[in-house]
Amino acid sequence: MNRSVLLAKPKEITWGWRYLAFQVTFFEYFLGLAVKLLQLPWNALQLNFLYFSVNLVAAMVIFHRFWVSSFRALLDRIGTILLTAGVGYVAYYFLSFLVAIFIVTVDPGFANVNDQSISDLSRQHYMLTAIGTVLLVPTAEELLHRGAIFGGLYQKNRIAAYAVSTLLFALVHVSGYIGYYPIGTLLLCLLQYIPAGICLAASYEFSGNIFTPILIHTAVNAVGILAMR
Repeated sequence: MNRSVLLAKPKEITWGWRYLAFQVTFFEYFLGLAVKLLQLPWNALQLNFLYFSVNLVAAMVIFHRFWVSSFRALLDRIGTILLTAGVGYVAYYFLSFLVAIFIVTVDPGFANVNDQSISDLSRQHYMLTAIGTVLLVPTAEELLHRGAIFGGLYQKNRIAAYAVSTLLFALVHVSGYIGYYPIGTLLLCLLQYIPAGICLAASYEFSGNIFTPILIHTAVNAVGILAMR
């Protein structure tokens, strides 16, 4: 184990796991119910932005001590963080390129359903979609998937930390489409998120700071949303 990795406190990790379980099961339902009870005439774009916003607030509340300690350590490791972020960013696109070659070979007409959904939202209101995708999502997802899942398992089993955090990260991005698209399409979508899961976890481990995967995740999402302009 890399003893220099700044990890969340056990209580934060426990609540992070609990919240993530709630997020993938009941969160969307209760959020929609609250909007309905308040009789808010919101469309899918506004609901999606609210989902991202509440998710970020919840993650930051759960990991507030981890967040503060990581921020304080940021300046002490700024060189390592920036270098690792750069390497991780390049590694992500290299691995994604290899995965893309395989996917195109298997299904030449493949399109990622989650990307299509984000693209549809961006056509409704580009700036709101960009803010949610670039500013809100990366921090929340990194705190939960790298802070809680990877960090919690890393203390016990490094390989399990990589495997579980990467798989759950990929599953979260396709679980909402189960039943609406063929299983083969969803499996290929799942495969597309594996490079990100690995590179984000590795960047966290090697830099020792959660801000490294947050930077990479933000950059990747920014490039993606700019491509939808």
